[in-house]
Amino acid sequence: MGIVENQGLASEVFAEPHFLFDVPKSWSLEDAATVPTVYCTVYYALVVRGQMQRGDSILIHSGSGGVGQAAIAVALSYGCKIYTTVGTKEKRLFLKEKFPSLTEDCFENSRDTSFEQHIMRQTNGLGVDLVLNSLSGKMLEASLRCLSTFGRFLEIGKYDLSQNKQIGMDTLNQFCFTFHSAYRIYNYPPNQTFISNCIIR
Repeated sequence: MGIVENQGLASEVFAEPHFLFDVPKSWSLEDAATVPTVYCTVYYALVVRGQMQRGDSILIHSGSGGVGQAAIAVALSYGCKIYTTVGTKEKRLFLKEKFPSLTEDCFENSRDTSFEQHIMRQTNGLGVDLVLNSLSGKMLEASLRCLSTFGRFLEIGKYDLSQNKQIGMDTLNQFCFTFHSAYRIYNYPPNQTFISNCIIR
């Protein structure tokens, strides 16, 4: 299993050795197909660019999706305090079964901006250290307001970027904003070995 920079829908592909991994014997090929891209995205965003530290607090949007589940797993391994948004009760129950350490106060709705008030209540008005964002429009703006001073905003959604949406410059005065895609790691070779080693571990 692995990832390629582009043109992956082909009968033959070229892949960097750093991004090829053995498929565990207990996994199906379908299982293996779900892992490399989402975990590379998460490690690049949270660990490389977000400098996530043990004990950080993090808001992970769309927690039941592939990237969301990978982000929760990695953040838990770092001992982070996790908040996540989901769109339905079924998705909330799914995550509670998959990650039993997530309590009810870890969850909020991804369909409106109510998560902002929830985060600020849970953090006593301080906000979180990191936001892994995939939401757009008003939800993106609310997510920005969930950040603590000097927090890190890690954008993996592409809609607002494709629409060239604007963010007030005063917003950038208090935190770091970066965009992340698994394929960006190809632009900086030292990241390849680091992320590869993280996934293998």
